[in-house]
Amino acid sequence: MACGRETDPDNSPVQVVFWHAMGGPLGDVLEDSLIAEFNSLHDDIEILPVCMGNYSALSQKIMAGVMADSPPGMAQAYETWTAQLIRGGALVPLDSLMEADSSYTAEVWNDFFPVFQANNTFDGRVYSFPFNKSVPLIYYNVELFDSLGVTPATTWEEQRKLLEVLTHDGNSDGDLFDAEDRHGTAFGTSVWTFECLLAQAGGSLLNSDSTGTAFNSSEGIEALNYMTTLLYVDSTAYLTSGYDHQKGFADGRVGQVQGSVTSLAFMIRDMERRADSGLSTFTIGTAPLPAGREQAVYISGTNVILFNNEDPRVVEAGWEFIKWFTQPDIQARWFAGSGYLPTRVSSLEEPAVIAKMEEYPGLEAVLEQLHYAVFEPQITAWYDGRAFLSESIEIVLYGRMTPEEALSRAADLADAEIRTGRQ
Repeated sequence: MACGRETDPDNSPVQVVFWHAMGGPLGDVLEDSLIAEFNSLHDDIEILPVCMGNYSALSQKIMAGVMADSPPGMAQAYETWTAQLIRGGALVPLDSLMEADSSYTAEVWNDFFPVFQANNTFDGRVYSFPFNKSVPLIYYNVELFDSLGVTPATTWEEQRKLLEVLTHDGNSDGDLFDAEDRHGTAFGTSVWTFECLLAQAGGSLLNSDSTGTAFNSSEGIEALNYMTTLLYVDSTAYLTSGYDHQKGFADGRVGQVQGSVTSLAFMIRDMERRADSGLSTFTIGTAPLPAGREQAVYISGTNVILFNNEDPRVVEAGWEFIKWFTQPDIQARWFAGSGYLPTRVSSLEEPAVIAKMEEYPGLEAVLEQLHYAVFEPQITAWYDGRAFLSESIEIVLYGRMTPEEALSRAADLADAEIRTGRQ
């Protein structure tokens, strides 16, 4: 029997199991606030959230559930997973539900930002809806910027100059890791950072028909060279692991950092903890990423999918939740509570979004990035291809290969995966 299928023949609610990976405070917003509210408003439906802890566990659980013919009612999923599940015939095409639902007009669908419409469309059919989406942005120390008379950079070259101003060798010993020193920025070996730089340079991850990689290019080399220049030529940045760059920022040892829009809630919490401990704090500013030859960012995050179920009531109930969750006012509250992007254009006019932007004025420009955002490849082979690219970026940033060598290696490995997937 499929997981989530109604088993009580009486008038009890149709139960829909929802597998997700939202833990901590994000999970609280999802489960204790929004899902609890939906359930209270729908006597005939009960969404049963189950947190899998992380995306790796979620992926494994989904694939195992499908193989055992016991998937949940719905789940979070990355595009590469969705593509694989579509091939296996495991998913309900949501456009079929949209067409059969008289309340779901073209006006409603066209209220979604175009990047989210395209991101959830596979070979012309809508198989998922945006769920926990994010964009990158710059976080900066407002008081530091004001004291230095600087503003967030809008171009790569401005960024280099700004980071030089932010960098400070407090004791003039040439070592920027003493307590009184400050780097302009810090970052990890994130493939997301490289992807955004690649797009800003005018490059792309795959070719136009997704039959091969395109990141092993002059634009890809330019993107990696920019990162290594900040590290080893300008010496205005240093490499970190995990979220150490955010800790350095909170400690005042870094002037600005790039992060996800969802990081704001965690940074605010860190500032509050510092204040409670009697440590120094500052105002957190937000700004969009600077542009290269083009303005571009990659969106990140998962979508929500609905599994085939022999009980049509489970599918109908799951669709009701997806519709409700993506209403403009609910999306606004999701953004205010979790930091994940509102996916509807009209959500920007909702009080919860307006209040958040008034509190952090730079967020308005950050959200404007959705008008020129792009998304990662949807093909299943990109799951491994991205891992190859990530590994190669790390190799370059630690000085063990040139950008040309590393990108060529990653492209060869990723292209082999793509060819295998097409056979």
